[in-house]
Amino acid sequence: MNIYECFVCGQPQESKTCDRCRNGIRGLLARLPLQWFALLDSRQRVQGGGGDGRSSTRLHAPLPGREDVLNLLGPASRQAVTDAHDQTGPAPFLETLKSWADAVTDERGLTPVRRDFKEILVRLTAHVTWICEQPWVTDFEAEIRELVRTTQRITMTEPRKELLRGVTCPSCEGLTLVRYSPGDWAAECVLCPAMKLDERDYEALVRGQAQRARDGVKS
Repeated sequence: MNIYECFVCGQPQESKTCDRCRNGIRGLLARLPLQWFALLDSRQRVQGGGGDGRSSTRLHAPLPGREDVLNLLGPASRQAVTDAHDQTGPAPFLETLKSWADAVTDERGLTPVRRDFKEILVRLTAHVTWICEQPWVTDFEAEIRELVRTTQRITMTEPRKELLRGVTCPSCEGLTLVRYSPGDWAAECVLCPAMKLDERDYEALVRGQAQRARDGVKS
């Protein structure tokens, strides 16, 4: 039996990406449709000001929509990235996904997909198991996660964060476990990126820590 270190979290297990991280990636992809359509709905400039928080009173004509939304919806710069002309702000939503879909297409010898959100998402979702076997899945997971978070901030659809009191992180031992609603995990540590627990593991952690506390009182 081969034992690997998970490409994403580094935990030893039998596959190159563990079940938890694989399910987490599927969860991130499942969030994309809501974020894409929420982003499209956010194009209209907020009344009384621009999307960047500055006054809408300007000497030049305003952009036809929120600047942060337009930047995320717009095409990526066709100019090579240099010290003088660097990409500013987050990479555009669709271009980020298209670049990964193109990587899957090239490496698997598939028919290219159009620059269409639905086609791109279908391509990525259909090949997520294969993606999880590639060394670059770490970058894939990080970019998709950041894309979701960036869009959530702009569309104001960020999940509610609940501090899980009385339970310590098994890695850093801090009172740093939280639950996001909606979210993919029962508990996550805000300091340890790899510490993500499903419901079964979180309940086991709670029981174990409660039992140790009781044993400590008895002794």
